[in-house]
Amino acid sequence: MVSALLDELPCLVDEADELMARLSCLMTLLKMKSKGAAPSPCAALSSSNQETIANSPSEDRKQPPSPRHSTSPMGRTRTMTETRQTLDDVDMDAIIKFFARQYVTMQSMSFEKMNANLPSDGLKRGALHTVAASVYQLMKRLQHWQQAAWDSLSRFFADNSNSDSCLLTFDSHPQLTRLVLATVAKYVKANLLWSSFSAIPGLLALYSFLHHVQTTEGDALAGTGTAHAVYSPLEHTDHRVREFVLHFGTAPLLAIQHDFQLRVADKGASLAALALSCFERYEACRDVGKLRNQGVFNLEPLVSGAYAAHSSLPDLLNASDVADWVICVVLCVPHQLQADEQAMSPRSLPSSPTSSTPPTNPPSSLKLWDFMDIIARDRLVFTLHRNHVVNLHDLLYQQVTSSLSAAALTSGTASSSSIASFGSSRASMPLKKSMSALSKFALRNCGVNHRQRREVATWLVQNCVQLMRHNPALVGPSFPLLLAALAIACDEVEWGMSHGARNANADGYKTPLLPSHVKAKHLQRVRASFTGAEREVADLLTHCHRLRGLLEQHSHFIAEYYQVFLVNGDADGIAYTIQELLAANGSATELQSLLEGFLDAERYRVNTSSSLRVTWVREWRQANAHLVTRAQLPLLDVLRARMECAVRHTQYVCVSSQLIEHTATFSKCWWFRDVVFEQSFEQTSASAPSSAIGLLEILSSLAVGNYVLDELVDTEEATQQSERMLQCMDRMRTRLVDQVERELEAVVKRDTNLQRDESSTLPEEKSQPLENKLTASSRRLSSFSRVQSSHVQRPSSAELRLASPTSSALARNNDSTSDSSVTVKPEQVGDEKRCVGLVRALLDHIGQHQGGTIVQTAIVERVQASFVRFLRGCVTFPGPNATLRTIEGVMLRCSVRDACERIRCFLRATRRLFGGSSSELDGINKAPLGEAVQTVLAKVLANECSASTSILPQDKRLLEWATDPPRVSEKDLEHWSLVDRVSWLFVCLVTRRCHPLPSSSPSAAVLSPPVLAAVRKGCFVLSPGASGEQDPREYTSPETLQHLVTFIGSAGVESVRSTIANLLVAQALKLRSSIEAEHAVLAFMDMAMSGDVILAAAQGRALDDIATQLVQIGTAAFLLQLLHAQSAHETSDAWEARVAPRLHHELQQDPDRRATWTRLLPVACRAGFHSSVWKRTTYWASAEATDTNAHMMGLAMALLLPSPQSSRSVHRCAVAALKRTAACSEQPSVTRPKLPLQLEPTSSASSTRPLLEALELLVTTAAPASGDPVEPHGSSLGELELSLERLLPHAVLALHPAA
Repeated sequence: MVSALLDELPCLVDEADELMARLSCLMTLLKMKSKGAAPSPCAALSSSNQETIANSPSEDRKQPPSPRHSTSPMGRTRTMTETRQTLDDVDMDAIIKFFARQYVTMQSMSFEKMNANLPSDGLKRGALHTVAASVYQLMKRLQHWQQAAWDSLSRFFADNSNSDSCLLTFDSHPQLTRLVLATVAKYVKANLLWSSFSAIPGLLALYSFLHHVQTTEGDALAGTGTAHAVYSPLEHTDHRVREFVLHFGTAPLLAIQHDFQLRVADKGASLAALALSCFERYEACRDVGKLRNQGVFNLEPLVSGAYAAHSSLPDLLNASDVADWVICVVLCVPHQLQADEQAMSPRSLPSSPTSSTPPTNPPSSLKLWDFMDIIARDRLVFTLHRNHVVNLHDLLYQQVTSSLSAAALTSGTASSSSIASFGSSRASMPLKKSMSALSKFALRNCGVNHRQRREVATWLVQNCVQLMRHNPALVGPSFPLLLAALAIACDEVEWGMSHGARNANADGYKTPLLPSHVKAKHLQRVRASFTGAEREVADLLTHCHRLRGLLEQHSHFIAEYYQVFLVNGDADGIAYTIQELLAANGSATELQSLLEGFLDAERYRVNTSSSLRVTWVREWRQANAHLVTRAQLPLLDVLRARMECAVRHTQYVCVSSQLIEHTATFSKCWWFRDVVFEQSFEQTSASAPSSAIGLLEILSSLAVGNYVLDELVDTEEATQQSERMLQCMDRMRTRLVDQVERELEAVVKRDTNLQRDESSTLPEEKSQPLENKLTASSRRLSSFSRVQSSHVQRPSSAELRLASPTSSALARNNDSTSDSSVTVKPEQVGDEKRCVGLVRALLDHIGQHQGGTIVQTAIVERVQASFVRFLRGCVTFPGPNATLRTIEGVMLRCSVRDACERIRCFLRATRRLFGGSSSELDGINKAPLGEAVQTVLAKVLANECSASTSILPQDKRLLEWATDPPRVSEKDLEHWSLVDRVSWLFVCLVTRRCHPLPSSSPSAAVLSPPVLAAVRKGCFVLSPGASGEQDPREYTSPETLQHLVTFIGSAGVESVRSTIANLLVAQALKLRSSIEAEHAVLAFMDMAMSGDVILAAAQGRALDDIATQLVQIGTAAFLLQLLHAQSAHETSDAWEARVAPRLHHELQQDPDRRATWTRLLPVACRAGFHSSVWKRTTYWASAEATDTNAHMMGLAMALLLPSPQSSRSVHRCAVAALKRTAACSEQPSVTRPKLPLQLEPTSSASSTRPLLEALELLVTTAAPASGDPVEPHGSSLGELELSLERLLPHAVLALHPAA
């Protein structure tokens, strides 16, 4: 009989796993709601399964129902997805509640009322029938499995309880003991699992009704014509299944206890003794810290090739299973916790729950409660299946209570309210108080204890990884220790996942961590010990993943080593022990017949090339089953130890991969994915990137099937889980790439700050010659790291002063002449260390895994997008966050010089992190990623500095945009290139920031523009009264314009020049239209110019509008001259080269309009000096410009006047200006109120100085063209000066100020 169990029990264990997997899969179809349901007592203890069902992904339910659905529920096999889609809008709670009540009462009811509680749609009824039929078949199989399990276990307990001398123990037959206890554990877990789903009774009743309806005639199916028909559930229900469901569904723990008391002959005494036989081994390996101090995990002997032969190493593989076995045994036979007072010695009394030292009793005096007490101190929850957990202390409390209640009913005494029967030391302690003390002790200590165990496990697995990397050939003798290290780590990972923070909500209520007999405040006090373990779990999983990979990679060393070990070591030891055993028992012929077959050493040789496996292992287990029933023989324990060692070595040779898979399983990581792949990954992606990438690799191995996903048998569910894994992997990759981007931005910001601080502390360097500056032709070999062909161009030392700003800051001499020194903060240095660590881990992942190319592509694309945002972020559009944003407030984030340094810092950082001669990642295969990054950055620079895809209009619409800027959405602004932003910056500068505000403003001070055109200084400057404005010298001075060439390249500067030229042409054409519209006013001005000019209000407004346009044209022309001066190849004038030809082409299109333009333009220029703008214009000596930029009118006149009559027209304009000056000088100057923080105007700031400034611009700009011999009335500058001196003597002094 015992031998037959070796074949029956493995099948029962495997079938139980399948049934629980199918049950968990089936329950995910239903969207359960705890409100309104009537859960069983066990269901109330669990929240994770309901959470799994309620939070099941809804993406599978978004597809429309397939047209292939059959209206007949049995027409075809429905898939889970189709069924979920069909039942998406069905009120399952109401249906299940109605039929669950009928399943209990078995009350007859009319078909009409029954159908009223079901959907009328045949498709939905078919889906309901599919789910209900699946539940029925599953419960039927579960009932049959229970009967088969009881048949096997009953025979075992009957034979094993006949005599104390033949009691089976873990030492006498480990395999059989393991199978018996595993079967008992599956029995308990399966019943607790299915009884936690309160929907099962209702679905069974639903199945009975729908199945009966399908088998009846069409009238009964439709519910018509049978209004008086009554459905009787007693006639159509499977009563065996119903009895099974009702027996376990209401009180599963009591039912389990009742079955064991009824079916087991000795009431579970042999089962308790079987569990207690594991105590010594469990106790020896429970404290891993103690094992570490004892030298069990010492790796130094292993380095010299010593065999890891410590006796505790095999027991570490079974530690978690032993704990589950004992828990299930206690739940099955809680009455065995009660010991015989007379038979107990004083040493057998369990310690107090408040004591920090667990009992360490010898097996002779050990009781089951002592073993359970040790386990209950160490954990709070019990995992049933997947991520379905229940509170262990609640289960224990319920069983102990029921056991004491049964004892009280039997004895008739009242002393059972206390736990006196569990030891005299607890005679005065009530049960509730005793259990509460035990639970509080576990709450206070188990989290701290397991944190220490995780530290030991991390240390051990990490050292094992280093050992395998250093010498992979040592995997053979070290294999037992490596397996033990993996087992310890995986046990701690599973404990951390089941006790994770997701099970501890903010209030402490309704969480599996909190026993029902303990107040929530006790969990609140120790919450910290159960939170914050996510990083430790991630580190452990990563090290286990790497160690497992090394073991699988070098598994051939394991087979070779233990092949020799079996033949030359184990075989000799076994033969010697058998001979000694036979010699000591010479008369036992039966013993000789059992053991003589194991004397042949060749039987232990494993032929790995053949499909035949070794047969002596099975023969030994069968023979040992017979030896268990015999009396204790000398040397038998020694033989068993040697044979079990040989069995393990044979497994190392034959099934090492399965053994590694079973020991280092990562299946639970997926079922607890919210803890592992969400919380742990989120916390480690920044602080420990190697661990985060390790989690990604683990999930990738699970998705592709390299790691087995246990507790899953349904093919369709496996496909769905694989799809969810791929989605989770995409999210994890995105987070890693996001972290790379954040770290890169932090490093660039750090480098930029250090570079700025360094520039402020060191003396200013001498400016390099112009030929050494970055130009468009040299930018491919400059610090912008342009990539030619497929190779990365490295910058020279002359182009990049230092590879790393950190190195320059730290290596600076302490006796520097500067007063302040650059200090590097630790967190700034840590930014680059974290980024380097993240990139190093990603490079390892890219080089070693097939999915690394996906990560590489994502990194390159993200770095590209980051660089684009970085470049375009140099020119911003500040304003409130809105759907549409105005573009008139464009401004530079920093000066052009600082922008160039920022770009250099970005490029240096990418070379330093992803590739380059000065990179800190030397020795890693980084060329593909580094080259890809540098290539894409070069393309980004080329595209951002190219005008081929400009968004700005190139016709008259550009002037319309400048006059009335459109409102652009954030998404459209993202498509503006760097050149477009810089061009628009300059357009807004000359059209809005230099333009006088409308005169409708009541305050004269508000009319002044914030930016002034300082021609003498060769740049634009801020008005003395302006505040909150960016200094235009940061991007218009000659020095900054040289940096602008470096910033956007020669092509980019050329694009800006073209944009300004287009703006000038549009402004000139608009001026022509204004002149044509006001030809009558200009004709009157031409006739009245010789005398006093008195204009009407309308005429004055028209004249002011023309003057304003002249100011705008002059300001834009001045900016074009500044930009044109930065061109090394252009020698002609900017206006003549870029604007005049296009303007001449436009004028040639219509001869009549050209004649009007030629005739009225000089009049408009002369009339401009009679505009009212001069009355409110003041000259600022500090800025060397007028506060309204009216002096730029002279530059516009000199450039616009037609060439054949330019000298004559300029002379007339100058005369008109001097007459206006003379008229203003005779009138008292108008005093202007001072602005806050405004400088006092000098004596030269009279009303005549602005006119003289405009006159100077007019004369000096037109002077080069005045010597044209073609012009008959041409006058040189000297003649013009004499005429001007006669009109106003100090005009010449204004034209030629003293140096």
